[in-house]
Amino acid sequence: MTQSGSSDLRFTLYGLDHHGGSEVDASVFADKLKKLVSGLKRLDRDYNISGQHMFMINDLEFASATVVLREKVMKTRTVRKSPTRRFAEIGAAASSSAQFTIENAADEYALGIYKSLSTGAGKSFSYGVVSATESPPVRLDSLLKSRVESIISSALDAASEAPPKYFRGVALETYDGILKVVDIRGLFPEAKLVLSAGGKEISCVVAASDVEMLRNAFGRRALVTGQAQHDGHSMLPSRIDVSRIKVIQDSANILEFRGSLHNADPDFLEALGK
Repeated sequence: MTQSGSSDLRFTLYGLDHHGGSEVDASVFADKLKKLVSGLKRLDRDYNISGQHMFMINDLEFASATVVLREKVMKTRTVRKSPTRRFAEIGAAASSSAQFTIENAADEYALGIYKSLSTGAGKSFSYGVVSATESPPVRLDSLLKSRVESIISSALDAASEAPPKYFRGVALETYDGILKVVDIRGLFPEAKLVLSAGGKEISCVVAASDVEMLRNAFGRRALVTGQAQHDGHSMLPSRIDVSRIKVIQDSANILEFRGSLHNADPDFLEALGK
């Protein structure tokens, strides 16, 4: 009997005719089951923050390659969504002729699971079925794989046409942080600016003629100004084309910084002036 608040998900693969119809390659079934369980765990983390469930084998039907997975609540926190129930709903929607809209990254990931489960239908197995009590059964075959690919492709196209969430373009900006060595050889010397607030890193590039400016600032806190290149995917720029560096504070442990270069490439050390 199903426990209160739990959900069952039935997964079946059917064998190829030349294997006798009722027999399924064990390695194929094991691979698909592993992907299904791993996918459900990932969905549980996405829908319920840190994950609230284990997925238990509740039944195995030995006359066919069928397993029933039972969703078992393991934590006392409130469950926002049942991963197995939502997974079954997404599969049913994707397999129907109605238009399906991806609501979030977890839904897209669930579609990816269906694509993976359907891959090989007609070649390594005949077809498969995923079913749950409150949703229509989903046939795992080449048609479902094609539909899932179309849904994901449409979502990607829509996302590319949508206005960026963050600023996209170039702006003169200044950031506060500590510069770390990357590579100052060649025409476009580069360093990483570790921001004082938050610790995130930004790539900083200077002209070869300004490499001395980088040398003087390595391992020290500085204000870095330049043309900030924003790609629209983050509040921070993906790169700063540096025009000015103002050192505002020596690092408390510049000797440690120098020591970190002990095993560096000799050509790199020569370029750095060590």
